[in-house]
Amino acid sequence: MTEKKTVRVNDVDIAYVDEGEGDPVILLHGYPDSSYLWRHQIPALVDGGFRVIAPDLRGFGDSSKPQEIEAYRMQTIVNDVVALTSRLGIRRPHVVGHDWGAAIAWMYAFLMPRRIDHLAVLSVGHPGVFARPSIEQRAASWYMLLYQFPGISEELLRRNGWRLFKEIMGREGDHDRYLRDMARPGALTAGLNWYRANRSPEAELRPARPFPPVLAPTLGIWGSRDQALREEGMLGSAKFVKGPWRYERVEEAGHWIPLDAPELVSKLLLGFLGTEDSAQAERRPRRRL
Repeated sequence: MTEKKTVRVNDVDIAYVDEGEGDPVILLHGYPDSSYLWRHQIPALVDGGFRVIAPDLRGFGDSSKPQEIEAYRMQTIVNDVVALTSRLGIRRPHVVGHDWGAAIAWMYAFLMPRRIDHLAVLSVGHPGVFARPSIEQRAASWYMLLYQFPGISEELLRRNGWRLFKEIMGREGDHDRYLRDMARPGALTAGLNWYRANRSPEAELRPARPFPPVLAPTLGIWGSRDQALREEGMLGSAKFVKGPWRYERVEEAGHWIPLDAPELVSKLLLGFLGTEDSAQAERRPRRRL
């Protein structure tokens, strides 16, 4: 990949990769990744005629790492993405997300239907499904509860040469790189704050809010060996999508689908982006004054 650029938005510095020409595609990573997650998809999309923008979301990679929990609320991070696209002169990109990046992509899509072309989400289904998880999903997401204890979580994960962190990550994804990245000053707390700001136990007690429908054509991709997210999240997402919906189950792939099945993911994205029309938003009659 080419050298990253940096832009100041919402009082944080966001590092990003910007390659190619053509219709813009925004690639959003999750925990504990950076734009490096997309190193296989970026050249494939560029060769396919797209302009690709892959930011290091706040708290990760070479971007700023504020230490306050409140700095990582989803609305704040969506605003980072909106501000980045505005600064780059991008009005209506395709948006692709994995893990927390998928959660941000979902939120971006239903909050700003006029500012998205196509939506592709990997591993993580619509937040409306995850708001009422099954007991199987709760068991798979046990680590989210561990991450809720500021200071304690960090100490447990670092203890004995990062033993617990290594056991949780296993040999998946860029496991060696994650260890180096999380050892950077402030990085571990920043990464864990994503969970503290958005997946605290208290959040389940708040009244459920209705989600606007996703009007963009949407592609969901899930790996059959995902140990963190159950298939129920992706299967249940269809009812929240008013635009064309497509689901691809990738056999033999784990949670990190862009790395486990890089060629297939690139092929799926190239075969999907720009191929369907968005659902038309219902027009409400104007009130007479």
